[in-house]
Amino acid sequence: MRLLVLVLFALLPLQWFGVVATPLGQGRLHEIAMLGFAVVVLMRYGLATYAPVLRTTRVFVIANLYMIAAIAAVAAYRGSTPTAALRQLIYLVIFMAVAGFFYRVASGREPRVLGSLRFVAAVTCLSLLVGFSVAMIVNGVNPAAVFAKSIAAADPEIFQKEVFKSAFAGFGLDEEAVKGNLRHEIFGCVLLSMLVSTWAMRVGGSPTSGQVFAYRAAMALGLVWMTISLSRSILIAAAFWPLLAILRSSRRAELTTRQVGILFGFAAATGVVLASGLSAVLVNRFVADTTGYEARAENYGGAFAAIPDHWLIGGFQTVGVSSHNFVVDTLLRDGVFAAVPAAAIVLTLLIVFGLMAMRLHRLSPALVPVVAALVLPLVRAVTSGGGLIPPVEWVALGFVGGVLAAWRLSTRTSAPAKQAPSLVGAGV
Repeated sequence: MRLLVLVLFALLPLQWFGVVATPLGQGRLHEIAMLGFAVVVLMRYGLATYAPVLRTTRVFVIANLYMIAAIAAVAAYRGSTPTAALRQLIYLVIFMAVAGFFYRVASGREPRVLGSLRFVAAVTCLSLLVGFSVAMIVNGVNPAAVFAKSIAAADPEIFQKEVFKSAFAGFGLDEEAVKGNLRHEIFGCVLLSMLVSTWAMRVGGSPTSGQVFAYRAAMALGLVWMTISLSRSILIAAAFWPLLAILRSSRRAELTTRQVGILFGFAAATGVVLASGLSAVLVNRFVADTTGYEARAENYGGAFAAIPDHWLIGGFQTVGVSSHNFVVDTLLRDGVFAAVPAAAIVLTLLIVFGLMAMRLHRLSPALVPVVAALVLPLVRAVTSGGGLIPPVEWVALGFVGGVLAAWRLSTRTSAPAKQAPSLVGAGV
């Protein structure tokens, strides 16, 4: 399991590599890794592992099952194949496997695996560096020249199109897939790996010097990755992490040494960004570059105009004209009977996030990155297109669900016989 989880996070960001054609569409490298991980975990752990996970996540799971059934029923009524329902069902099974895995680690049943989790951010960042370098070499992309061109013009679209879209092309994916949400999901994986490693560093025994070095190097490289990603959704999701930490500290009237170090590090990073001229590109990405906002507004207008004709059984093709809203796209594609549980899913995640955020000051600091991980699927629910939860968000939800299941159990029991003590703790 120690090697398996590292392989999963090493392959998770390499999403532009198409591996094999399947009846459900092009199978990409990260999807194959997720499925393989789920198969091994489900075969290794008994049903008793998933009982507490299911109790903790039952509303989320039931809403997904209802939505899957509604999507399948609508597809059968229209005489089409239930591809979307099958994909969602597979991802739900992967979610349960990932949640079961993290539940075992968080409840102290896999102490050796915890050490591997401290390296996942380093593995993810290095894997992306190697894969991205290979992609740029194959496609003849010169990132330094494009970066200088972007800085000179203060235009984020130059870097986005001439580096990311050019590098990701030609590896088994069609042009539409490369132009879509691929970049956001890749760097969302980087953020998720940083959150997982941070949680692992804060629980269990004291980390070794090698783990500390790898973790700090990965945090620095991950920050660079997310900055140059120019992904508004991922940068917004990442910003909630320090905000939650500050909220917890302010309510406890304390400021830790780690947080002081982070503040100094952020100041230093800001200085580097200003010196490089990248700040103008970032500002333009969020403020001056309105093409994305205008396109999103146009898509929303088209989506709401189509609702009166498709609200009952859907049938509206959201590919290419997606509103980039999970609930709205589900309504248009599969009708109201699928949209209601879709809305319940988002509402459930939002309620859990709000309740945990309000209680953070009474909980272990190890839970801060866990709660922050919930922001990623919430942000992507209103920024990713297609009407389905993207793959990386399923892994994030599995991480959160597993750790919260162990935390929930630890608040009700005090290490009974035959049960290892929890690594999350009920408070500090």
